[in-house]
Amino acid sequence: MRLKTPVVISSLTLTCLILFRCAAPMAVPPSSPAPVRTKPVKTQKPMPVLRVGLMKGISSIEFSADNGFEIISDEAGFRTRGSADTRWRVEVLESTPGVSAFRLLLDTVTDRKDALERAEQFKRAGYDVEVVPAAAAPQAQYIGLKHSMDYRIYSRRWFSSWDEAREYQKLTWYGSDTHIIRSIMTTAKGKIRLTHLGTGQFRDSIRPLTVQGANFTLYEVSVGSGFHWEHEETRIYPEKIEFTLDMEGRLTVVNKLPLETYLKGVVPSEMPAGFPMEALKAQAVAARGKALANYGIVHASDPFDVCADVHCQVYSGLTKRDPRTDEAVYRTTGIFMMKDDALCDAIFGAVCGGHTEDVEKAWSGEAVPYLRGRLDGSAWLKRYGSLQDEKNLRRWIDDSPNAFCNTQAEKVPDALQYTVKYFRWEVRLDQEELQRNLETRNGVSLGQIIDLVPLSRGLSGRIVQLEIIGTQGSTVIKGELNIRKALSPTTLWSACFYVEKSGWNRVPDAFVLKGAGFGHGVGMCQTGAAMMALKGRKYQHILKHYYKGIKLTKLY
Repeated sequence: MRLKTPVVISSLTLTCLILFRCAAPMAVPPSSPAPVRTKPVKTQKPMPVLRVGLMKGISSIEFSADNGFEIISDEAGFRTRGSADTRWRVEVLESTPGVSAFRLLLDTVTDRKDALERAEQFKRAGYDVEVVPAAAAPQAQYIGLKHSMDYRIYSRRWFSSWDEAREYQKLTWYGSDTHIIRSIMTTAKGKIRLTHLGTGQFRDSIRPLTVQGANFTLYEVSVGSGFHWEHEETRIYPEKIEFTLDMEGRLTVVNKLPLETYLKGVVPSEMPAGFPMEALKAQAVAARGKALANYGIVHASDPFDVCADVHCQVYSGLTKRDPRTDEAVYRTTGIFMMKDDALCDAIFGAVCGGHTEDVEKAWSGEAVPYLRGRLDGSAWLKRYGSLQDEKNLRRWIDDSPNAFCNTQAEKVPDALQYTVKYFRWEVRLDQEELQRNLETRNGVSLGQIIDLVPLSRGLSGRIVQLEIIGTQGSTVIKGELNIRKALSPTTLWSACFYVEKSGWNRVPDAFVLKGAGFGHGVGMCQTGAAMMALKGRKYQHILKHYYKGIKLTKLY
């Protein structure tokens, strides 16, 4: 289906309302942590407010509050109160999905002249493309940032479904490095019911529902979506909760709150509160920049700005709040990393393994000046040579060099003990297990696996193209995370590894992977940051070590 250029409509927060005060109290579980309340931070400029997507694509959710709260809907000006320690359910009764259109994003360029020249290259090759300026992030404008403009090169052809766009992508020269972009034509419509579980009283609504004025406990919140640690938790969130519909007409739960309050739920979720204070401060600055850099970009077709999971950065509300991480946020209030008057998207990972990675090697896209791979330690590590060379890489992994993040080399505090296993590791993949995982997670059947051949590595030694050869064919897996998922049902800790075969036959019994690090390796190595802090480095020095050429600026 070919569609005309759509008018993009902002996502409608559709939901429902209701209520009355009630009796029949239902207490918050005793295992829930005590609510944390702090005085608001006085700032020079207005503090940005984020809409954080806690859950989406669900049919219902239950919540309670620690205090009397207000329930608001713009349906006929509805406004009422809810009682403390009463339990409620919000559910979708009926809905009609919104209508989307899809097309291919071929490239993103920061300079308009370069974008036009790139578009001409596509046109000369026979492809119908257009250059579309990308609007600066609204929150960046809100606090007066000079946010660099991106110019995006799109295929002019539109599709009615993601699958249709994907098939076209496979058949064209554009290839797998292009991205499928969704645009909203019409938003979802539906009816949501809010029920008091003590009395059974309910109200139905087709308008947005907001609860505010208390700390809210949400039950059975999905955590770690798509990863092997995925599970459900009871979590507590502050400020304001909104219930709405996503494009499929399913329920979405959004936490609306100031950026600094949001960070107090991010920092202890991304870095243990027992880490040194200077590392926690570096994490706070990095997380602040990442939140604002992602605003309005990575979830453009969702009714929220950023998500609460690994895709953006992990946010757990009040559940993991800690005085030390609160202090790290407070002591860096309003401080951002900047590069050439533009906000930095401060990517970070757990353990780089001794060398960080270029961002474009980890994910397809343009090189970013401040996200360049570098040794995580002193210059003497250069003696190993290029880690893109297989021989050098093997020696690098086997020697376990004394990089910042090498917690195996010295005694470390208890808070860092969990990192010891990640710097250097070994995994055995049995033949049957490997075949099964390739079929289950990648949909490919290659017969018995004969070899795993690295075709390309990044600066850190991470494999970015891996050929898997079987008795019935072969396939090439691209992207470090795709490789990690393809080989193991629990996702390999890192794509920085070399392969040894077990068994003497043409078909090995198993493959032994000897590896380094945990995560993609881009940006700040959190373990390296902690070790630098233990050695007396301040957070400013830590950030400038991991993000090349940045400056720190207080924006509010």
